[in-house]
Amino acid sequence: MLNELKFLLDSKTSKETEKFGNIYKLVSFIKKEKIFPGYEVFETAGTEPIVRCGGKDILMLSSNNYLGLSKHPKVIAGAMKQLELHGGGPGGSRFLCGNVEILEELDREVARVVGKEDAITFPTGYMANLAVFQVIMDPFMSGVPYSKGSGVIFSDENNHATIVDGCRLSTAKKEIFKHNDMADLEKRLKKYPVSKHKMIVTEGVFTLDGHFGKLKEIVALSKKYNCILMVDDAHGVGVIGSAGGGTPQELGVVDDVDILMGSFDKTIGCMGGYLAGNKKLIEYLRVAARPYMFSSAVPAVLGGGAIESFKVCASKEGSALRKKLMDNSKYLRDKLELVGFKILGDGSISVLPVIIGDENKSIVFSNRVLEEGVYIPCFRWPAVPKGQARARVTVMATHTNKQLDRVADAFEKVGKELEII
Repeated sequence: MLNELKFLLDSKTSKETEKFGNIYKLVSFIKKEKIFPGYEVFETAGTEPIVRCGGKDILMLSSNNYLGLSKHPKVIAGAMKQLELHGGGPGGSRFLCGNVEILEELDREVARVVGKEDAITFPTGYMANLAVFQVIMDPFMSGVPYSKGSGVIFSDENNHATIVDGCRLSTAKKEIFKHNDMADLEKRLKKYPVSKHKMIVTEGVFTLDGHFGKLKEIVALSKKYNCILMVDDAHGVGVIGSAGGGTPQELGVVDDVDILMGSFDKTIGCMGGYLAGNKKLIEYLRVAARPYMFSSAVPAVLGGGAIESFKVCASKEGSALRKKLMDNSKYLRDKLELVGFKILGDGSISVLPVIIGDENKSIVFSNRVLEEGVYIPCFRWPAVPKGQARARVTVMATHTNKQLDRVADAFEKVGKELEII
């Protein structure tokens, strides 16, 4: 396949398309090979267990709205109140005119739930990850607090693309360690003196692998080698931990994590992202983080909804929803494993990465289960290792057993048809 693509790119391009010739060829190639991602259009909210697509009701199994909070009455009421007060947009960055009172409250609520002194919020989680590495590892002005290229970032090989992009913005050297491999991480750490400016970044929850990051072990190494420790807990906050504080809360290492990143567009059911840490660090980020200073603020309407969602997560209702989510996840896992599907992970998180294998077969699998009334796109190379394409099944607390039975039936039917099971 790659040789055929190279041949196409090397071939001559017509005058009319020479400016974008290779781009057009690439698009034609991936469409021909049927690896162009599909973008289904939903006529109703894509965060609900049942969505309307192409005039039909289908089961949604890929939404990150884990606890069903996106349309929770309290979340909608909180958003509506701020919509009436502030309208649709913030009018500018928080430095200029967007630092409205509700966003100060949002910062405090995030910090309270995740167990940190303070937090800084961004319009997206992507922006939070783009902001942090350059501002922590590179000079803010005139070679301070650190000189250009003086640091090292140690990043798990399975870290999210937003972490990869954020790391690229920093002049620090990058060391990519094998996924959750503490021996490999320590081998790389040993290459540098303890006095070297170093940062380790990992994720709290690796949803494509179905398990937690090894935070306890990484905490020990970060202390031993004097490293800043950052955890991306986008898939953990709200849904993991006794009070929804995330993976560090669940594993008892909140105080040992220096920078905690998370997002509002998954369990919280809204949109935005944050970085949480001690107060002095967050104060520094407020003046030094470029995506914070030079981009519009989180709209008040989303801030109002997110605050109410955090409150639900930290309440008894949140605990009940987390239990229902894990019960649903185990129910579907048991059914899928019973008929022969291989599911990654140890059951500690709700997401079920179901192995399909062949990339082309995974595309057919997604299309066929959609015909059976289930929406679940597959992840394939280069997002996951070649030959290990998978359907990341994201069960929600709002799914019923009857709906999950339909999912299991569709998977079994198509799995046997394609000889996956």
